[in-house]
Amino acid sequence: MTDLLIHDAIVVTVDRENRLLENGTVRVTDGTISAVEPTEPADRNPDSTVEHVIDASGKVVIPGLIDTHRHTDFTLVQGLFSELDGGELLKEAFALYHTAEPTLGESFFEAAWQLACLRQLTHGVTTVNAMDFTPEIGAETIGESGLRGVIGPELSDFLDPASPDEQLADARRFIETHHDTYEGRVKASIAPGGEAGCSRELWEGVAELRADYPDLRLHTHLYDSAEADTMAAGAGVDDPLALLEKYGLLDERTLLTHLLHADRDDARRIADAGAHVLHCPTVYSYFQAGERSWFPLPALREFDANVVIGLDDPFWFDSWDLIQEAKHARLLSNFEYGAQQWSSYELLKMLTIDAARALGLDNDVGSLEAGKRADLLVIDVDTPRHRPYSNLPSVLMNSVTAGDVETVVVDGDVLMEDRAVKSMDVESVQAAATRERTRLEERTGWETSLAGSSPPEESILRRVSARPLMRAMKQYGRGVVHQHL
Repeated sequence: MTDLLIHDAIVVTVDRENRLLENGTVRVTDGTISAVEPTEPADRNPDSTVEHVIDASGKVVIPGLIDTHRHTDFTLVQGLFSELDGGELLKEAFALYHTAEPTLGESFFEAAWQLACLRQLTHGVTTVNAMDFTPEIGAETIGESGLRGVIGPELSDFLDPASPDEQLADARRFIETHHDTYEGRVKASIAPGGEAGCSRELWEGVAELRADYPDLRLHTHLYDSAEADTMAAGAGVDDPLALLEKYGLLDERTLLTHLLHADRDDARRIADAGAHVLHCPTVYSYFQAGERSWFPLPALREFDANVVIGLDDPFWFDSWDLIQEAKHARLLSNFEYGAQQWSSYELLKMLTIDAARALGLDNDVGSLEAGKRADLLVIDVDTPRHRPYSNLPSVLMNSVTAGDVETVVVDGDVLMEDRAVKSMDVESVQAAATRERTRLEERTGWETSLAGSSPPEESILRRVSARPLMRAMKQYGRGVVHQHL
């Protein structure tokens, strides 16, 4: 019995042979791809043993997109910060987080996660790697939406009032409860905030946690500040990489986010260790946090490090489009270092098979080949916006947007078809988001309209209480404001 048959598609497999089928068929049985082969006449009129048929004539099928770095809890602040500069963002984000968390409660974060999953699904993101304050809500929401996710509670005793022992115990409970749930679609990670937010005691506990769960990814921020070496010195080491090396945390299971202030030697050490780099170009270029700097792409490429793409906080700059994020990565890197830093096909691999390899999922997803789980997209390029065309990878990475994603399949289940979402109640998700966004505005003093948004007029000093930032969130899951703030 074939559960799903997609025929007459242009299939970009992103497999080891880089196969591209001009008229291809993808067969799915029990959530697994059973065949990727040229379309035969019988595929267009299959017998009753085929449950669901999609005619993809003139359309492209690619693996599902993988967002390798995401913070999600405050999805409902979208539009509030997008006209601020970096300094204003810093102040207003802290003020908002201080005043919002004690009064909004769990329903706010549930609505945020629901909206985030809906946005990811409709943008063709089938897998997300998240580091968040409310991972329990996230794990359940990702699982119920039909998506795939890796998620960990962010650990930081410099910003979270909970002790290292308390945070590590919470992380252990999260792993035991949520890892490998929802038929394996939801997995846990270990997510220390970075060199800026963790004490020696916490790093020691993270090392113990990782030793107990050797299959989990370690997901952290690194070198996102010019003072990174100084911050690492507090742990008795010369630099952030030495900090990870000291605790045995730098290897092929390590995910390093940002690296804006890393240098050529850092790139070599990362590549030698087999660690993966999660690059999030838009959030930093949009707000230009700190002195102008860019991550060491030429050195990372020279040493063959695995560099992949994440959207980070898409609600800060109002875009959830991972395809466009890859385009931004290329444009910004070309501006910094010269043209042709990445080819279009390399960018596509960064969003699919390379990202799957970073998350340790490449045996299951990231390419379209027999034996892998069926995570895939159908993209409509048979439109005046795109035809006629050649060089399909260039079309996918330069011209296509998430709005061209027509059908989304995860684990063999059709979550969206012909742009109609099937796995989530769109109206209820949007209603909850609207309700909680209204509460956010009423209780924090932010004013919003079609013309823009403005923060409360009361001074930052009066709006921010003296209590530790995360105290009010203990009942919803611990974490910290991530290292951008």
